[in-house]
Amino acid sequence: MPVTSLSVDNELLSTTAIMAAEEAKDALHINTPLIEAQERVHSKGFPNKSGGVKWIQGIGTGDHSKNTRMRTGYEAIDLSVTGVATPVVTTPAKVVRPVLISGEEEELNGGEEQIIDIVAMRTKQTIGGLKRDFCKQIVQGGVTGFEDWGTLNGVDYTSGTGPGGGLLEILAHGSQVNTYGGFNKTSFQSVPGAQNVRYDVGGSFNSAGLTGLNRVLIETEKYADDDLLKSRVVLASTAGMENLKRSLQAYERYTNADTLDGTNLKLHVGGVPVAVEHYMPTSGTNTATDPLSFYIIDFSNIYVCWSKGIQDGYFGMSEFREVGGDYDVRRALITVRGQLWVRKWSTSAVVFDGETF
Repeated sequence: MPVTSLSVDNELLSTTAIMAAEEAKDALHINTPLIEAQERVHSKGFPNKSGGVKWIQGIGTGDHSKNTRMRTGYEAIDLSVTGVATPVVTTPAKVVRPVLISGEEEELNGGEEQIIDIVAMRTKQTIGGLKRDFCKQIVQGGVTGFEDWGTLNGVDYTSGTGPGGGLLEILAHGSQVNTYGGFNKTSFQSVPGAQNVRYDVGGSFNSAGLTGLNRVLIETEKYADDDLLKSRVVLASTAGMENLKRSLQAYERYTNADTLDGTNLKLHVGGVPVAVEHYMPTSGTNTATDPLSFYIIDFSNIYVCWSKGIQDGYFGMSEFREVGGDYDVRRALITVRGQLWVRKWSTSAVVFDGETF
């Protein structure tokens, strides 16, 4: 049956929930380093794309053209083209989570102020949970409801999650094989842009961890098109961060500028901010043997692209309405819609097997 007594109409309830949703999007206490890191580079809700059933991104698989030696000015210029862009084709994925209030709850909490408080609280709780699940999917994979989304975890997910296998592999440069959005890395193993950087710590962070982390930070600069100091972030497992701090000790440097959460001091390595990502894959099917201790993400080339349509794909909030049928319930939906996006692999990296000091 429908809601029989609306002490707060749908319009007011929706306005309240939307305001609460905006507050929750900005809430720094919600531990989502991945989103905070991307917003540090691109700002809130960006990059985004409008509509479309399929999204297409061309991946350069060569230097496009060749050099011509010029001495007299009459030499024939070599116009042959190499590395024509190969498309990555993905489908925007959508996940919703409802905010609900029943007629019974409205009666028991009679009064406009109490009902508004309940809805505001539930909206913030719902967005907090959705943000955490979203980040877990991107960082680790395997989250219920997010099966159509991509993931960075290319160790546990070599195929079959959303657009394909995880983006960052631990296989050696030139041996990586995952397919993403129809782009088969096996076919482009000699193409630097199609291979991520990786480093195997070998089980002892004290022996090789800091060396490996610095090495990949340097190596990812080789094929950079932009200033990586502005676009890179290191996401660390809990043990990875503990080992890093233990290695640095008196040499560690903190700064207030461009921190991930705007308030807490963050550790920097090689000028790149480091944040703990609690969902780093360390106990999956394959990462139990080869735990991923650090992702080095270049957010100018690997990032979440949000869908911008009728409803905002960046944790957009719908209006409240009656569920109908036999339910004396009103609901609104919070939506995430978009996809994990890649332009180039070579400026991002993974450091693995560094959980033990």
